[in-house]
Amino acid sequence: MLTTKAIFERKISAFDAQVCVINGIEVMDENEFEEFSNNLLDDRTFIADRKEEMYIDSTRQIHGLLALNIDSGDGILIDSQGYDYPRYVAFMPNIKPYIDKQISIVAEQIIKESAENTSNGSWAIYFDEIEESHGLVVKENNGIGTLLLDELTSRDEIAEIEVLDDCFDMTIYLDYCSNLDEEIKPSQNMNM
Repeated sequence: MLTTKAIFERKISAFDAQVCVINGIEVMDENEFEEFSNNLLDDRTFIADRKEEMYIDSTRQIHGLLALNIDSGDGILIDSQGYDYPRYVAFMPNIKPYIDKQISIVAEQIIKESAENTSNGSWAIYFDEIEESHGLVVKENNGIGTLLLDELTSRDEIAEIEVLDDCFDMTIYLDYCSNLDEEIKPSQNMNM
């Protein structure tokens, strides 16, 4: 049986879907999400603290904050319009697999670029580069950075990763690096 959740509209001629950009993710467990979704008019600290992540840009794209049920995978996209409660919302059933896939794609691209360009296994990628090159907004405590860090940390190529104020500072296992300095290549062979 294929089961999901949906919100039905009666007798509409077309959907008025709008382009949305997820600027932040608030990860919730099943109980937190249930409480949140049943009290959408309540002020929330996580919304008040992240109002700058929700706005409509000059091209009319809605930038929002996603409340994500980490257990079920459902989400609620929020545009608070400067308020402390979710003034505008969109229910997004089963959004987690999409988020996971996008994070995985970006992590793969970051690792590929790092492994191809590092000359010694060390590489830093700045959060503004991630946004510019990959379209992911990574900021302190915006949820997206945490998910990306978890994905990068789980990859076989990454020996070590440190989160700095404005970047991920990574060490890549030399076996995965294709552009090593000559003086590093001999030391790599001696360690085998």
